[in-house]
Amino acid sequence: MEDVMRAKATEMAVSPRQLSMSEMMAMASEAGNNISEGVKKSEGGMKMPAGIPKVGKMPDWVKKRIEARKKAEAEGKKAEMPEVPAEEKEFAQAVGEIERTAENIQQYVQELRESPEREMRSLLNALNGGFIAPSPGGDAVRNPNTLPTGRNLFGINAEATPGVRAWDEGKALAKSTLDRYYRKHGEYPRKVSYTFWAGEFIETEGATLAQALYMLGVAPVRDGMNRVTDLRLIPSAELGRPRIDVVVQTSGQLRDVAASRLELLTKAVKMVAQSENDTCGNYVSEGTVESERILLEKGFSPKEARELSTVRVFGGAGYGTGITGLVEKGDAWEKESEIAARYLVNMGMMYSDGKAWGKYGKEVFEAALHDADVVVQPRQSNTWGALSLDHVYEFMGGLNLTIRQITGKDPETYLSDYRNRNHMRVQDLKEAIGVEGRTTLFNPEYIREKMKGGASSAALFGETIRNTFGWNVMKPSVIGNDIWDRIYQVYVKDEFNLGIHRFFEAENPAALQEITAVMLETARKGYWKATEEQLREISGLHVRFISEHGPACSGFVCDNQKLQKFVISHISENGREVYQKQLDRTREVQTEHRQNAVVLKKEVSYQPAQENRNTLIGLKPVFTGMLIVGILLVLVVIWRRKKR
Repeated sequence: MEDVMRAKATEMAVSPRQLSMSEMMAMASEAGNNISEGVKKSEGGMKMPAGIPKVGKMPDWVKKRIEARKKAEAEGKKAEMPEVPAEEKEFAQAVGEIERTAENIQQYVQELRESPEREMRSLLNALNGGFIAPSPGGDAVRNPNTLPTGRNLFGINAEATPGVRAWDEGKALAKSTLDRYYRKHGEYPRKVSYTFWAGEFIETEGATLAQALYMLGVAPVRDGMNRVTDLRLIPSAELGRPRIDVVVQTSGQLRDVAASRLELLTKAVKMVAQSENDTCGNYVSEGTVESERILLEKGFSPKEARELSTVRVFGGAGYGTGITGLVEKGDAWEKESEIAARYLVNMGMMYSDGKAWGKYGKEVFEAALHDADVVVQPRQSNTWGALSLDHVYEFMGGLNLTIRQITGKDPETYLSDYRNRNHMRVQDLKEAIGVEGRTTLFNPEYIREKMKGGASSAALFGETIRNTFGWNVMKPSVIGNDIWDRIYQVYVKDEFNLGIHRFFEAENPAALQEITAVMLETARKGYWKATEEQLREISGLHVRFISEHGPACSGFVCDNQKLQKFVISHISENGREVYQKQLDRTREVQTEHRQNAVVLKKEVSYQPAQENRNTLIGLKPVFTGMLIVGILLVLVVIWRRKKR
């Protein structure tokens, strides 16, 4: 009970609120009477706050808070309370979670059992126009309040972000990012770039937003309802390091869900850019001056350059970067700079404040990316990783590639790993890819279990290897030759004797065609230094699957003529003939389909025009008759006026 009361007292210190009568009576019975604003008074002077066990020495943090409150009362001011130590917060969170779980576990079990029936009832009720009760969304393990299901989900109250816990988590992760960079480079990064995704924002209550704010050296100010309505500068002495500049790429969903938070971040940048007398340095102010200089050189007026120099949030007009199609069509580009240019164009919309919201600013984005040293991507789910989800390489990778093209150096790349909420950490991208590869792509137990999923699992192997190629383009340093050699051993040589070729033949031949085509394209583009023997064997397997099952015609298999020539150069004469015939036949069918589609389109487009013409012809007599009647009426009116 003492631990529970200590935890509750800490929660009250972290997030003060009005106590109910029952809560006050319960705390009074445990901690004694005469409670006044959480502190028990007696003749002996200061005592432990209500809820803190009356055993041992009073903690220093409690003393400081009591002294701060007394001083503020004496001066008639509002108390600025010292921070509660991180270990106390962690203790309170752990105890609170154990208490809630113990109290509610039977209820959770019952609600899970009832959920399927509730979902069906709610669906029928919705179709009948009935009211569906609201419910928070998210993972039931992370947030049991999502139970029972079958309710109308809402995501988050954006105005309350970053949440109290998210602020602590964001600060810790930001510090970890800076420590990691400092250990490697001996200095702090000048600018850190972040990806804002709606899924992470909702599940963590804005922990990545908290990271960006803390990098700038600002803290949230909350109102009585715990909403973040303002910001305050953290004193330079308290911060103990330079104010780090930031730049953000936002997904379309996050932009729609939390527009006010993007404006809040812009407010923070402007506030910090104007900060003076920072004893530890202010990279935000310096970065703003540099952006203004670059924009002036690009032809912006002095007024425009000054106003746009504080813009730090960018995104697309839609909901993606729009670069994956180009990346995966290897014969459509020769230099990586072409992909970076496409990324800048597609993600160059500004989302800062009312003046620049939704306006196109590719040059402003390019200026903002100058001096970026770090790229940070959130990861909050165990269901995907950097290899298995293409959005990671298109967002994080696209930003990394573009920064490399602008600055001439490869930035550090970190994942903010939120998956274990009791042990959040910063993970190097290369480490994360290595772990994911070993535990999935190259793990015989994982592969064996996945093979039970049939065609969809086969397609997933293909997607993951395709995303590996994407990372090779975006950041070659994280995908070494060893990864492609392992893919070759497992999926071409069947190193684990899993019957991998039989599996693809039976379930999804197109997937193995895709895998082998991706491997060959990686070698053709020079990212994988494959041996001649490897290339011959992969090409032979690729051609065999095409000849036996017909080409699947994904982007890699049919639409890349440079790759087809590369394949032909590594197969026998007989294989070349079979391969070429299959591709020629496929092109004929595709051309025939395109022509039919054009003819159909013409017929459809001309038909309305013909119908309109026929309609007009049919209406001609009607118009003529109405015209004659009108003329007669005019003549009658004129005749009557003359008669008068």
